[in-house]
Amino acid sequence: MKDKYQTIFQYQSVMAWVRSLLNDGIITQSEYNKIDTNIAKRYGISSCSIFR
Repeated sequence: MKDKYQTIFQYQSVMAWVRSLLNDGIITQSEYNKIDTNIAKRYGISSCSIFR
C-alpha cells in the first residue's frame, strides 16, 4: 500500500508544478488538461479518482 501512496504523492507533486505553469500563463487550460491526462496515465491514476 505504501507504493500507492507514493505514486499518488508523485502525481500530486507533478500536477502542482503544472498548475503553477497554468497560473503563470505559460500553458493554456487545454494544454493543462492534456498534461493531466498523460500524467495520470503514467502514474496509474483513474480519471474518476478523488486524487485528480
